[in-house]
Amino acid sequence: MNRRISLARQLSLAMAALAVSTVLVSTAAFNIVYGVLEQLHVVAPLPPGVADTTGVDVGIVLAVCVMVLAFALAIALRLARRIVRPLDAVGAAARRIARGDLAARVAPTEEVHGETALLVSDFNAMADRLQRMADGVATWNAQIAHELRTPLTVLKGRLQGAKDGVFPLDAALVDGLLGQVDGLARLVEDLRSVSLADSGRLELILADVDLEAELAEMAPMLRSMLEPAGFTLRMDLRPSRVRADAARVKQAVLALVDNASRHADPCELVIAVHLTGSEVVLSVADAGPGLPSALEDDAFRLFVHGERVGARSSEGSGLGLAIVRGIARAHGGDVRYRRGPDRFAFVVTIPRG
Repeated sequence: MNRRISLARQLSLAMAALAVSTVLVSTAAFNIVYGVLEQLHVVAPLPPGVADTTGVDVGIVLAVCVMVLAFALAIALRLARRIVRPLDAVGAAARRIARGDLAARVAPTEEVHGETALLVSDFNAMADRLQRMADGVATWNAQIAHELRTPLTVLKGRLQGAKDGVFPLDAALVDGLLGQVDGLARLVEDLRSVSLADSGRLELILADVDLEAELAEMAPMLRSMLEPAGFTLRMDLRPSRVRADAARVKQAVLALVDNASRHADPCELVIAVHLTGSEVVLSVADAGPGLPSALEDDAFRLFVHGERVGARSSEGSGLGLAIVRGIARAHGGDVRYRRGPDRFAFVVTIPRG
């Protein structure tokens, strides 16, 4: 409240001082100019014995000063209220947010105009973003706990069973445990990649690479991933030199292929790369069933699982497409979903330079 009184008082005093000063300066200037004109004989001098200024003149000047002062104070107080009221509302909302109430907002009113209205709008936009970030953190933590629970439960159960003699501690059990540990390691690395990408700190080791050659090297490994699930692989690769992080691009391709092997019907999977203008276009296409239109954008969010998009498998972590988008954007490009008459593809674009 002291801030409000101080601001309103300062504004009122400033306007009052300006108004009174204007009257006094105008009066003094009139007398000075009249005196100069007398000296130059432009106007006739006053007769001897007649005073330049009378008591009536002084009274008129004082009356005008009082009237101007009252008018200036009234205008200043009204203006101060219009300025300070939204500032008080912003301050109150900021204090509520500081106490943890992220739903606090400033209600715009008809009195708010110009820069003050812009301040209120910017504050509400900032509060909206803070609330979305807080909700995202809560969702992130809950989903991480959910993703970690299953492999940790399996590990604990197998180890406890081995300790109690239920499971023989043989090579098969150890291989199974190592598989669970590998899954945990991949999940942690995926989480790290997404976190770095979201914060704009995903490290890229850029070099001039030919994606045609890089992807051709991946063909045997990709076929070994796809054939057990009933897929065949066709690669439509054209010379595509680009400045990129080859390892990260391969990581994105692996994520897209893994996504297709989990959620698409067995078909011929086509990986293509070519140049178009100033971009390299990389796509992974399958025969569907594809994403529902309403979920095409949501597919790139964190922890969107197959069961949410009509998939036949839900074993993924829901991080793959988020990682692809993070890698593409770290290169200055992006990823989108493209729907065709008989093909559905995820398309990654990367600037050549």
